[in-house]
Amino acid sequence: MSSYVSQLQTRLKEAGLYTGKIDGIAGKLTVKAVELAIKRGVCTKDEQKDVSVIHATDPTVDGNEHLLNLTDNAVDIAPKNKPTYSLSELSLSRLKGVNPNLVKVVKRAIEVTGVDFRVQEGLRTKERQALLVKQGKSKTMNSRHLTGDAVDLVAIVDGQVSWDFNHYYTIAQAIAQASTELGVSVRWGGAWTVITNKNGTPQEWVKAYKAERKKLGKKEFLDGVHFEIPA
Repeated sequence: MSSYVSQLQTRLKEAGLYTGKIDGIAGKLTVKAVELAIKRGVCTKDEQKDVSVIHATDPTVDGNEHLLNLTDNAVDIAPKNKPTYSLSELSLSRLKGVNPNLVKVVKRAIEVTGVDFRVQEGLRTKERQALLVKQGKSKTMNSRHLTGDAVDLVAIVDGQVSWDFNHYYTIAQAIAQASTELGVSVRWGGAWTVITNKNGTPQEWVKAYKAERKKLGKKEFLDGVHFEIPA
């Protein structure tokens, strides 16, 4: 049993991709769930490699595998059991004044996300923007929030706001899927890149952003809650 695998299984279950027990055993169900999670941006390729190695070397796998009663398409059943979410009245009220195309993306994203989210902020006044800059929570007075072209989405887990960045990877993947389906260009503040029609995973996008900032000798600013339509 592996605590690393247990943590991964927990994340996969939250995303609705894993229906097995949180047992720390890298069985076939876990391996298949990770394969699907790669496509959804929930796991990285490095994590897939780790799980494959553990699966091949863990002596407990063979002894427990028969309990899973797996079929080749077992992992495909998982998304059907994924919790479905909808925007609250509060979230909908905060979308007033926001670019209609971005509103469509957010409404579609809540239907496909593996993690629930709430609209924290949409259209913003200049006074509030100035306050956020003063507090160091924003870097510019030229925010897309001022024109209604940006939203901040916070993850909701067990009824509470979560700042675990892993949850924002999942939300970013949902926004990427929704924006691609709708043909709306959206940039994510977690990596400051357009994620519409973008290859790779959110984790890889963030890694590339960090590497670029380091190369330039500049500080990184990860704003995982922020999604905007580029100017």
